[in-house]
Amino acid sequence: MKHRYFSLESPDLNRPKPRSRSAFTLVELLVCISVIGILLALSFPAAQAVRQAARRATCLSNLRQVMMAALSYESKNQAFPPGDNGDGMGFLGPLLPMIEEEALWDKLRSKPMAGQSYQNLWHQASETEIPLLLCAASGPDEKIASLTGSNQYTTHYYGVCGPSGSATDYANSKTYNYRTIASNVYGDIGLQGLFSPRKDGRFRPKQLRDVVDGVSNTFAIGEISAFNPSEDFPVPQRSAWALGVKYNSSKQVNQIFTIKSTAQSINSESKNLNHVPFASNHPGGTHFALVDGSTQYIDQNISLDVLKIYSSINRKENEIGDPPF
Repeated sequence: MKHRYFSLESPDLNRPKPRSRSAFTLVELLVCISVIGILLALSFPAAQAVRQAARRATCLSNLRQVMMAALSYESKNQAFPPGDNGDGMGFLGPLLPMIEEEALWDKLRSKPMAGQSYQNLWHQASETEIPLLLCAASGPDEKIASLTGSNQYTTHYYGVCGPSGSATDYANSKTYNYRTIASNVYGDIGLQGLFSPRKDGRFRPKQLRDVVDGVSNTFAIGEISAFNPSEDFPVPQRSAWALGVKYNSSKQVNQIFTIKSTAQSINSESKNLNHVPFASNHPGGTHFALVDGSTQYIDQNISLDVLKIYSSINRKENEIGDPPF
């Protein structure tokens, strides 16, 4: 009987083994790089949009808190703070206790030392940065009070003191001239806004009852975080956050700092100090707080006439239809 012997080895084991691949080919590597590049290109705009939305939300929150502080002040004192207290301090100073800055408020209302003026005191206080007064979309240079001192901080939220010039009344197509203080060099100062340019018998601080157009139809505080210089004024006109106004030799107001007249379109070029336009680093417009405490993003293409009308506390906005927001 013959025995058969079977080999346990497979015939395939004796064949040469293929060499394993140790790396990508050049074509595969280029394809991978292209895919990654496309994915990054798609993600960058989305990430940028998310950042912009976050900055806008932070800016709106800051502006709303400043306006709520102003309303708290009005409730306690039966009037909003004036644009100037008579010594040069602006409307933001009295709001400090309402935004948890009591130490700065104590510093502002302290008596100047020998040889020091009240204005020196306001400048010194402005060397302290208040993040709540600054837009999150602004760069470091835009936070500095370039007009008054490189070591001082500015604010990006300005009180609306009223329109300057004239506007067409949409209800009856008549031209309406606003009440202002004439200032030929720096631009006229509005008198029909929420924040008076000076605290005295002539320009008393406004009260809620003075807003006859309706608290939800009137701009109270506007954002000026960006600056578009003109050929005449190439330097950004950002002042210290504690300042109010500056007087001329006749003791009359001729420059306004943390309040502004509404005289130019949103995001337009700055032509003079009192008429620096409301502007921002948010694409296409800027933010406003209304007297009722709400905040709105206002498109830069809004008519200047309409912008002026809604900057007044007594211009009958209800006659021109629905508000532009």
